[in-house]
Amino acid sequence: MGDRVPEGKRTDKARKELASLLRTTRLDRGLSGQELAHTLGWSQSKVSKIENGRTRPSQEDVRTWLETCRASAQVLHHGTGLAESALVESRHWRAVHSQGMASGQSGVQALEERSGTVRSFQPSLVPGLLQTAEYARQVLTAVDISGQGDTPQAVAARMRRQEVLYDADRRFEFTLTESALRWHPHEGEILPAQWDRLLSIATLSNVSLRVLPLHASFGHLQSNGFLLFENPDGPTVIVETFTRELLLTDPDEVDQYREIHTRLTEHALPEDDSRDFIRDLATTM
Repeated sequence: MGDRVPEGKRTDKARKELASLLRTTRLDRGLSGQELAHTLGWSQSKVSKIENGRTRPSQEDVRTWLETCRASAQVLHHGTGLAESALVESRHWRAVHSQGMASGQSGVQALEERSGTVRSFQPSLVPGLLQTAEYARQVLTAVDISGQGDTPQAVAARMRRQEVLYDADRRFEFTLTESALRWHPHEGEILPAQWDRLLSIATLSNVSLRVLPLHASFGHLQSNGFLLFENPDGPTVIVETFTRELLLTDPDEVDQYREIHTRLTEHALPEDDSRDFIRDLATTM
């Protein structure tokens, strides 16, 4: 147990080892970064970012790189294994919240601020960027499984995150189910204010808010929510389970989530009808 690599560190270790391996095979082959980039049909900056660990290459990128540098079968096998480890980060909520829940909010905020487009699907609750302070307080109190006790600071951090919504140069696409609109952590009295908040944010020209009613065809299984961040360093998907947060950067996997979001959105109500749907919820309370 004493030699166990802490949660979150295994991915960093794999990324650094992979970057070093790729750089070494390039140098052993006697190629400059520019020469390798030209051979692969890539930009020199892509090669540089991969070797510096700033970009996580796909398994196919790693395979192509190593084959071009005539690496041995053993090195090829090791390199593709490292690539897979570097592309999927799995962290238990204890690790995510180890520095407090407010710190966890800051990590997501950094992704949001680097992304030109953020896509969100939620089948069970209102996304954090759209929550009222009281809704957020109840949610964060409920998910404090590690007993951090910094809910007030986490709520404040979540409210600060929402400032990014007002940056007209960024695009936000929210698709959520009727169940997400009706769910509440403890007290249903918080929902009317939450619905008002959704209607207010939906007036922003850079925000799309679409609702999937329970009677509608969903077009795809919706077993969990996710966030998809389109950022210059490579897109990232965050998937939350009961016990873990998954960070996915494999291009093929990200493409699948992008397709899933598109399909779910296509089955959702149009934006105007979605706003009408939310307004009508108040009459059924």
